[in-house]
Amino acid sequence: MDKLAVLVIFVIGISSLAVFDMLSEDQLPAPTTRPAPLRPSTASEFRGFALQMHNGDDDHPYEQYVDEIAKTGANTLSLIVHGYQEDGSAQSIFIDSRKTPPDNRIIALAELARQKGLRVTIMPVILLKNGRNGEWRGKISPPDWNLWWADYRDIVLRYARVAADSQAEVYIIGSELVSTELFEDRWRALIAEVRAIYPGRLAYSANWDHYRPIKWWDALDIIGMTTYYDLTGGDEPTLELLGESWAKIKADILAWQATINRPILFTEVGWPNQITCAQYPWNYYESPDSPAPLAQANCFEAFFDAWMAEPSVAGYVVWEWRNHPDQSIGPEDTSYVPMGKPAMGVIKKYFQRPSPNPAIRPADAPATTAPTVQ
Repeated sequence: MDKLAVLVIFVIGISSLAVFDMLSEDQLPAPTTRPAPLRPSTASEFRGFALQMHNGDDDHPYEQYVDEIAKTGANTLSLIVHGYQEDGSAQSIFIDSRKTPPDNRIIALAELARQKGLRVTIMPVILLKNGRNGEWRGKISPPDWNLWWADYRDIVLRYARVAADSQAEVYIIGSELVSTELFEDRWRALIAEVRAIYPGRLAYSANWDHYRPIKWWDALDIIGMTTYYDLTGGDEPTLELLGESWAKIKADILAWQATINRPILFTEVGWPNQITCAQYPWNYYESPDSPAPLAQANCFEAFFDAWMAEPSVAGYVVWEWRNHPDQSIGPEDTSYVPMGKPAMGVIKKYFQRPSPNPAIRPADAPATTAPTVQ
């Protein structure tokens, strides 16, 4: 009987191998990792502005803002949608229809942007309605991560469908969620679900000081990161000092990026028009009564001078365009918005320069269809 049992097992094994061998290629198990994309990215160079969508009213003039952005020489519109939670310990995330436009309007805005020669990226961002003691989304810590993650997954998949219907070229699946980034398995599973819905390139926007610890960059196509470094330590933000600071930061980023083999997209390039902008660029409450338009312009000048010719960079998104028609703009406005300030002249100058990569179209050339994911 023992010999007979061995024989039966052997026959079953051979039969299983034969059946597996007969499977067509699309029936075979999917590989566990995706091939590394080409570096540098030759499909796109994104030069654009972020448009935060903070108003869900039907008559809010988003179309006007898209037209304004298209006239700057930009080639990209980054649509920022929001999920809200009460504070850092909340387990529920929700979409507020009073603040966030419906999906069909976001899709229509993306179509309008393409008609005006703009590429489109979409990024959901989590905001805390009543953060306590300086809380922000990087410190989210709910009692039950399973409940929080279920809501976050729903939001990311919802806007993945919007990104697909919008023909967005890049979908950025999260922003600065530092405390969640250690959940590698959850992020990899979510990325796999998004890829089943959305065919374009995927990115994640890491905080400027927390891109290294992320272990799942290989599951994405693009490294997203912000630019909110202390560049001066409180000293006067001269172009010379700013340039020296960026030279050191750039060398460090590129040495790391070469090990990841993904192009970089700077998802938030911004400095508030404040005297402290070069030291505390992330804090627009630091000196709201002290405008410093030259300092803001110098920060943009030094950044683009350092990075614009770097072929390992996929693009730059300026933070941010205005988000309501009555918003104050001009040299006395201390927000990030560069409209009416010397910074806008700097941005336009660099956006309208020819690309350092001949395979990348200039900012003012006609838009193309979304690239194929590599």
